[in-house]
Amino acid sequence: MAWVIGACTLSVICLSIGRRKRRPDGIERLRILDGEAATGQPMEARGLEGRMASSVLELPYRLTPAVFRERLYERLERLCTTPGLTVPRLAGAQVWATLGPPLCIILLFGFSLPALILAPAAMAFGLLLPRLIAARSRARHLEAVRKALPETADILFAFVLGGKNLDQAFMGAAEQSPDPLGPFLRRAVREIELGSARAEAFERLAARCPVRELKSLLNSLLEAEKRGHALSSTLSVFSREIRLRRRDQLREAGAKAPLKMLAPLVFLILPASVLLTVGPTFLATLQRVF
Repeated sequence: MAWVIGACTLSVICLSIGRRKRRPDGIERLRILDGEAATGQPMEARGLEGRMASSVLELPYRLTPAVFRERLYERLERLCTTPGLTVPRLAGAQVWATLGPPLCIILLFGFSLPALILAPAAMAFGLLLPRLIAARSRARHLEAVRKALPETADILFAFVLGGKNLDQAFMGAAEQSPDPLGPFLRRAVREIELGSARAEAFERLAARCPVRELKSLLNSLLEAEKRGHALSSTLSVFSREIRLRRRDQLREAGAKAPLKMLAPLVFLILPASVLLTVGPTFLATLQRVF
């Protein structure tokens, strides 16, 4: 019974995620630009489901008295380093994940030995869930920054070829760089405009966004200007290297795909195939023997 409930829950979650990630077609995009969805409903009504889910997720944080919020959720503030992560959401995820699975396990198995073993493990997982969410969100955020770097380098290269100096090219690239790299660059430009040295602003930018390729780009720009090298050649070499490195990463990920598919194949697909093919014959043989 527990396996059936778990499979149904997983199916509902996968279906809901699939519906949310459906890409709109051309007509729907035009209607979105006009402020309507494909069904003719306004955009506010279209986001009602998301607001309801967010309200349910943030409910434990809102029910917590204001006196205890700082003490209970002080550590969660340090984890909110990427856009989209807030203390109410992390607190709600922690509370629901800490209380929900152990209660389900106790209701399904009662106060038996397996329940007493699995419930503390599920509770510990719920307590660690905010850290896992924050780490995964930060990794995705930095990966998005890494993907936006080649385009930013091309924009810098275009400004330098147009006769701009380093400050002007960096300012133009910050305005036109795609998210999530653009806000980091614009903050560095703002610091330079307020009187900070370029090297210090670049160092703080590398600390806020610890991407190895970005740090390499900033150091290359500083060294090229310091030694009098042409910025265009430096950016050209960097763009070529970062694209080659990205290609090698994609090839490596593609080579690892069969190895990652081996575990589901052996532990999930193969047992089901064996049961479907050999199971009926084995049961018929047992009926004949006994």
